[in-house]
Order: sequence, then C-alpha cells, then structure tokens
Amino acid sequence: MKIAVIGAGAAGLVAAGSCKADVTVFDRNEKVGKKIYITGKGRCNFTNVCDNQTFLQNVVTNAPFLRSAISKFTPYDAVDLLENNGCKTKVERGRRAFPASDKASDVIKALTRYAESSGTKITLNSDVKDIVREGDGYIVRSTSGDERFDRVIICTGGKSYPVTGSDGSAYAVIKRLGHSVVEPKPSLVALVTNRDFSSAEGLTLKNVALRTQKIKPIFGDLMITDRGISGPIALTLSAYAARYDFPYKAYIDFKPALSLEELDSRLLRDFGQQLNKQFKNALDLLLPKSIIPFIIYMSGVDGTLPVHSVTKKQRARIVEVIKSFELDITGSEGFDRAVVTSGGVNVKEVNPKTMESRILPGLYFAGEALDVDALTGGYNFHIALATGYVAGTSAAVEQHE
Repeated sequence: MKIAVIGAGAAGLVAAGSCKADVTVFDRNEKVGKKIYITGKGRCNFTNVCDNQTFLQNVVTNAPFLRSAISKFTPYDAVDLLENNGCKTKVERGRRAFPASDKASDVIKALTRYAESSGTKITLNSDVKDIVREGDGYIVRSTSGDERFDRVIICTGGKSYPVTGSDGSAYAVIKRLGHSVVEPKPSLVALVTNRDFSSAEGLTLKNVALRTQKIKPIFGDLMITDRGISGPIALTLSAYAARYDFPYKAYIDFKPALSLEELDSRLLRDFGQQLNKQFKNALDLLLPKSIIPFIIYMSGVDGTLPVHSVTKKQRARIVEVIKSFELDITGSEGFDRAVVTSGGVNVKEVNPKTMESRILPGLYFAGEALDVDALTGGYNFHIALATGYVAGTSAAVEQHE
C-alpha cells in the first residue's frame, strides 16, 4: 500500500513514521520541520506533561474531538518517542517539555529519524498543487510530477508564520476534495489597541488580569508593546477571542488581588505618606511609573492636584480605572506573528478515532490543518504529534472502519 503524506512538519513526520508502509512525504520547503525551528523561540516546547483531562482543558477549539487522539498518544508517549529517537528531554515550569539541549533542531532530527526508520521517502522542494480522487485511490499532483497513492494524509498546517510554508494555500486543495474549511483566524497573537503605548513599550506587568465579554478573567503577566498588548495573558485572550469581530473592548485589572475597597484603603495609606506631593507623583508605590500617565488620563483627575485635595469621588474614579482599565482591541499582529491558526478543516467531517475523512475514504488529516487549537505550553505541538500518530496508524490499516 502506497501512502502520501503532505507536509513534513511535526504531524507529517509522525504520521509517516507511524504508517509502517510505503510512504512518501511531500514538502514544499528545502528542509523538513521548517516551522519547528522557530517553535518556542527555537527551543521547541513539544508537549505538556499532564494528564489527559488537564490537557483537554487547555484546548480552546473542539476539545472533545481530540479526546480519542490524546488517549492514544499521550504526552508521555511524546517524551518516549523523542527519547527513543535520540533526543534527550527535560520538563520545566508549567509541565512544559523541551529537548534537553534547548535546540529545536534536535526535535526535528528525532522526528525525521522516526519517519525514516520505517523506510519513508521524503521529497523536498515539492509543492503539491492538487489531490484528485481516482478510482479507489488518489493522484497527487506536485511540482515533482503526478503520482498515484492508495491513501493520503494531509498535514499542511494552517496560515501562521507563512514564511515557513504554511500559507493557507492547501485549503483550496482541501475544498476541491469536498471538505469545508472553517475560516482561519490568527490565534496566540499580540493584540493591537486604540492607545499609543510607545512611552510604556517593553513594560511587563506582573500578576494582572485581563478580561473581555463572555470570557472569564485571565490572570498572569502582560507586556506592553508600542501598538498594544502581548505576553502570556494577551495571547490567551487572543485564543479565546479569535472569532470576535474587531473592535471589541478588553479591560486590565492592575490589582486583581485587591477589592475596590481594599484598593481604596491602599490609596489612602499611600497618599497619607505623601501629603505634599502632586497626585501624579503619588502613585509610584502602587504602579509602574510608565503606566501612571495613562491611569491619570483615564481617571480625568488633574495630575497636579496635591494628594490631600483629591476627593473621595475622584479617588473612587482612580480605583475604578486601576481595576478596569478599558482598551479597544482594534486588531491583531496577524498571521505573520500568530503562533497558531484557529480554523481549518471542519472536524465534523473527520472521524476523531482515525482522523479519516467522513467524505472520502482513504483521506486523512492531522495537525494544524484541522480546526483545533489550544493555549501556549506545548499543547498545540502535541496535538500535531497525536493527530499525526492516529492518522498514520489508521491509514496503514487495510480495512476502513
């Protein structure tokens, strides 16, 4: 049986290695795993070593679809696969697993070794232009020519980081095969706001909260960019709000550990220690210096007022702004900067137990091509590994379910 795997990323390499059949991997790039090289800032956080339930709780889109795949290929299986193929691993804070060397290239070498161990042929610089159903098989039309296969596994990624080859062009091929594609959106991406934050650019706010409508407050660290917000909780918000229309409102709580009353008491105490100071100079004990001008502007309180002249009503307004700093989210940094894609092949058209198309027998999907995405922490990479493994092992079985 001849099997074609389209895409030599994490999903494609694991799918190929799991087939144990006559496999050809097609990739448009000059080398395998091009996107893996930049994963985790070059360190490659390849999984999150947690139980299946915790894993699925970190999946943002279509978590139930992944239940079977994660049970068949767990985070512990991911660690074993790399270790068994020459890549030593380690686990860091937040259960995030990395290669011990901190080099993504070691993960690529291990996955390539796994794929080639079963005789896989990898064809680089080969761009697949179309896949056509013919009889009980498929014709793969690439820049290397036309070739017939019994089964095809599509692992073409999404649209994030298009310079790595995942530019979304494969969606047209997928649609011609009869599948619907949920519109791709950038996820895990910095957000653009209506505020000029250039004077506070680079500021990292520790232990703050970020919220928007219909989403629970997200706690953690936030980074101010010249155009808006980034850092862990901004990326998380972008994942949960990937389908929101711009603009939408978001709110920063600079002091989530304090209630309104507690924050007011804290302000009174700070003011009491600085009675002769102007209001604009009396917030240094509470907030980072570069964010204070924005708080003052939003509060509408005259910054030159001596603190003893600030009224209870004005103080209440200051507290309100610190606890609910309003932003208009006007956009994102887009696919060029997005870690993953939200959207892709409609999972209702895919069997979650095998990753086989419900429309065409012998056609399989894995990785970011599917409409599944998760939070940061190794979850997305593991989804590619797990769905690749399930697609590969299922495609190699002679009889369809």
